[in-house]
Amino acid sequence: MNTVQIIAYGTLMTGEGNHRYCQNAVSIQPCTIMGTIYDTGWGFPAFRPEGSNTVHAELIEIPIADWPAMDRLEGYPRLYDRMLVPATLEDGSTVEAWVYVMNIIPPQAKVIPSGSWKHREGDRQRFPRQDRTGKKCDRERAASKKNIRKE
Repeated sequence: MNTVQIIAYGTLMTGEGNHRYCQNAVSIQPCTIMGTIYDTGWGFPAFRPEGSNTVHAELIEIPIADWPAMDRLEGYPRLYDRMLVPATLEDGSTVEAWVYVMNIIPPQAKVIPSGSWKHREGDRQRFPRQDRTGKKCDRERAASKKNIRKE
């Protein structure tokens, strides 16, 4: 079977919403990569290889036949591109694997200082709800006009 190694740093990771795309995985192991991870405010993260932060991820080996479905999920090549980067495994060894890199980081995105999508809750800053045009939703707009802090 032909396989490919990808690096998951967000919703493709074990226990996350899109992990079902990895149901045929041959292996999954923790790893780290260098760069910056962002909370886009849209329910999924973005990664850029710039920076010297440690990003916590998983190295996932999948059948190459499953790769097109992941490409569609990630919006490749318009929203995300693929890039080969070094991943460091728990034993200290390094392998090259493919990671999805967001082409343009949205202006509302916030850096996740911990480098972990799964443990971002302590890092999160509130995002106002937005409709598809980027405008605040009515409830949030009304609350902000009244200077009421939403919890």
